Amino acid sequence: MNGKKSIVHIVFVVLGFVVIPARVLAFCHELEVVQRPRLRYVASHTRPVEIQWFGHATFQITSSKGTRILADPHSRSDLPWPMLDQHIVTTSHPHGAHSNIWMAKGSPVVLEGLTPGGENWQKIHTTVRDVAVYNVPAYHDKSQGLQRGKNAIFVFRVDDICIAHLGDLGHLLTPPQLKLLGKIDILLVPVAGGMFTVTPSEAREVTKQVAPRIAIPEHYWWDGAVEQFTQGLTRVRHLNSSLLRISKPELPPPTEIVVMTWERR
Repeated sequence: MNGKKSIVHIVFVVLGFVVIPARVLAFCHELEVVQRPRLRYVASHTRPVEIQWFGHATFQITSSKGTRILADPHSRSDLPWPMLDQHIVTTSHPHGAHSNIWMAKGSPVVLEGLTPGGENWQKIHTTVRDVAVYNVPAYHDKSQGLQRGKNAIFVFRVDDICIAHLGDLGHLLTPPQLKLLGKIDILLVPVAGGMFTVTPSEAREVTKQVAPRIAIPEHYWWDGAVEQFTQGLTRVRHLNSSLLRISKPELPPPTEIVVMTWERR
């Protein structure tokens, strides 16, 4: 009986996220609207979106208007820290290497994907300045959180580019999760070997599920991880930098893998 109650509870928790108002789904679920020639012409005259990797799972995403998002701030002293003030900080779960909100300078809006103890997801669908943000419930493992708890995927709509940060995703995505994600342009995908996130081969499968224009591997620290992730893939571009600048019209057709340079302090 207790097992049945647990299953019912899980179903209701997930449904609580599946039944989302249409205005939230519009964030990244109807991109054909922003692909009209008139809007594409306007977008081509804006500054590009900047995506900078600070190692581990930490990214700074900057809109054309200068709004900065810091996703999953790490706590490591051997990795670089951002120097500029942040406007938004997101954390996929409360583990220290993903929730060091004190890394962020300024007075940012902090959006935590889970409750402070990590027991439950916090439903987020909001707009801060010129950036729309929402999250999708997921798990840190393949046993619905029984081993390492829950995880929140964050989606940012920045200058009509939809960017998904998978956090510490530990499993392949389900059809309801893919529906909640919407049409993703850039996927930040962990390849941390199976203990902390999906394995490189599973990350490759998740990338195929999402079918983004660009996938950026992250959350790895050993030689050969990227090679395992890109095995069998032909469109792989290596940057001599931890920074990608791109605008909506410059996005390639699905899917190009962009490998950023690993940097340490």
